[in-house]
Amino acid sequence: MLLELSIRQPLFILASASPRRRALLDSLGLCFEVAENQWIEEPRRREKPRRQAQRLSREKLAHFRRSNPKNRLPVLTADTLIDIEGRVLNKPANFGDAENYYRLLAGRTHLVVTAVCFGLSTGRVIHRTVTTKVKFLPWNEKLYREYLNTGEWQGVAGGYRLQESGFRLVDRINGSWSNVVGLPLAEVYGILRSHLTIQNLQS
Repeated sequence: MLLELSIRQPLFILASASPRRRALLDSLGLCFEVAENQWIEEPRRREKPRRQAQRLSREKLAHFRRSNPKNRLPVLTADTLIDIEGRVLNKPANFGDAENYYRLLAGRTHLVVTAVCFGLSTGRVIHRTVTTKVKFLPWNEKLYREYLNTGEWQGVAGGYRLQESGFRLVDRINGSWSNVVGLPLAEVYGILRSHLTIQNLQS
């Protein structure tokens, strides 16, 4: 059971509107605030996927700090993207985009890359980047068409939600399951244990 102090006051801010990241952090039982971070992602041509995720997570943190100069709590930001042989798959814009993504991913292994930034109140920033390998099942018209019709492709990198019915498309996963959902919990909790008041995180 967490100490009463961690229940009374937030330990950090999750600067993200993602309900998936919030749910993952909730599973740790920690007290934190959630704040939307109104920021527009701008991918760069020829930028390698890992570097793009790292840059975007840093930019999200910097934007939040600029927009909230009076905030003194540590801030957590993250960016997740799909890397298929060096090509970045962001959020599909429409039904046709999502179908093209599935045809590209079907029967192949892709990487899910999440870059995390944890900005301390001192100005120091902690970085972690986690990669998970995911292999999709070969193309099956009925399977993939049914998934397209769920609409789960909307608003998520790569166009699938592993934590919902997207698991039906997956042959196997090598690495962090929570990373595919949007946040590598083991690594994030390690950061929190190391850089927040240790008494507040002890069970």
